[in-house]
Amino acid sequence: METTSFFTPGYVPPTAFYFEVAFLGNGNKKMDSSFQEVSGLKVTVETMEKREGGDNVFVHHLPKSIKYDNLVLKRCLMKGSELEKWCRDAIENFKFKPLNISLRLLSSKAAIIGSTKIVTPLAVWSIEQAYPISWELGGLGSTKNELAIETLTFKYRKFTKTL
Repeated sequence: METTSFFTPGYVPPTAFYFEVAFLGNGNKKMDSSFQEVSGLKVTVETMEKREGGDNVFVHHLPKSIKYDNLVLKRCLMKGSELEKWCRDAIENFKFKPLNISLRLLSSKAAIIGSTKIVTPLAVWSIEQAYPISWELGGLGSTKNELAIETLTFKYRKFTKTL
């Protein structure tokens, strides 16, 4: 993503609704990657307090470690998908196979070359060694006219912004 200002003529801020999630490292098995919502990409530097000797007025905060929040993906309930099999194998059978995940924020403008639509990524995050830790079915209600939503929660080693 370019470093530009809102005041630059012609600048259009990126939208958060056009994104792509890809699971990498699962051999030839294609995992579904259509999600309604992605959240949890957050890194925090944890600190420890160190009081200055002899003077209790001053407190120094020293960096201690890096903490990453859980990655949360929401989508319509899907039955029999490769992603479901991978998650169930981890949660039900306690067989964990960490995978890398690529999250791409895409431009709403696409170039068409021949019959191929080329979408430019505005930002890309690489999430390393992710594995499922939670599966949740959203609330069901007989008076609602909504899709059944499943929420998948992942732990991961770290993420980096690569573009």
